[in-house]
Amino acid sequence: MRLCRVSVAIPHYFKEGSQEIGYGSTRAGTRLARQVALGRCLGSVLALGRQPQDLILNHAQQALEVTSVRHDSTTRLMGVVVDVHIFVTGRTYLHDICEHFASRITMHHLDLKDPKQLPLAASDWLCRQSDHDADIHFYFEDDLVIHDPRFVDKQVWFTERTQHQFVLMPHRLEPCVHEAPMQICVDGPIKIEEQFEPVWSKQEQESARGSYWDGRSVGFTEASNPHSGCFCLSEPQRQHWLARKLTPTEFVGPLETAATGTVWQHFPVLKPMWADRDFLCLEHGHPSFLASLGQMPVRRQDSPAQDLS
Repeated sequence: MRLCRVSVAIPHYFKEGSQEIGYGSTRAGTRLARQVALGRCLGSVLALGRQPQDLILNHAQQALEVTSVRHDSTTRLMGVVVDVHIFVTGRTYLHDICEHFASRITMHHLDLKDPKQLPLAASDWLCRQSDHDADIHFYFEDDLVIHDPRFVDKQVWFTERTQHQFVLMPHRLEPCVHEAPMQICVDGPIKIEEQFEPVWSKQEQESARGSYWDGRSVGFTEASNPHSGCFCLSEPQRQHWLARKLTPTEFVGPLETAATGTVWQHFPVLKPMWADRDFLCLEHGHPSFLASLGQMPVRRQDSPAQDLS
């Protein structure tokens, strides 16, 4: 049992109605949606922190009791300490949300001529100037919501089991809300240049399998689509990144390059197999892909595409 120290970098930008960046951070009429998404993102990241004991407010005795140490088969970490750093440029950010969390986060105010470089500045800081006392380092886009209280534990388990040779990405989900009682896994297969035919998710090949601390067997596959809007590096991986003087590999655009290109092609990127997608996943808190419902044909496993629009 040991304490795990986590360093987190989150670039945050909001300028409603602007065309400087695009994406959800500038679409008109999205202020409330972005406020909710950022608040949920920060709350979920901070909620990863924990100690082996808690306090009980004893009203009868007018005192605080210290609980006994919890025992949990899903973790071998004594506790998790989270250090959150938010990167902004100029005045183009949601001040009210940042101020609400001010006592629990560190703000980095940058002066950038091109706001599209903000994510790359945040990922660069994480890799080069992050707290050297941290055991693990996370980069998150500002609308990702973590529901899994063992998100850190699973990354620690994975990097240690693979001797820090691989990077594990989560699956990114969007709730379908009223359209269907299911979720959309938004980072599905993509067709790479050397691929003659596109592939379906059922064609993925298992690259590795391991038993998590609670005994669950989980399969992993080389990600055909490495993007998740985030990445995780252990401290040995960060040191390797620095020693090799690595730089991000261009991937789609500046935002995607920061989240994916920082590690893509420098480390093999794995994701849980689709059958094990719930092992490591997070929510895209400001949905962008729900419009595909009713516009794209739906193909069920082992059947031709069906137009259910």
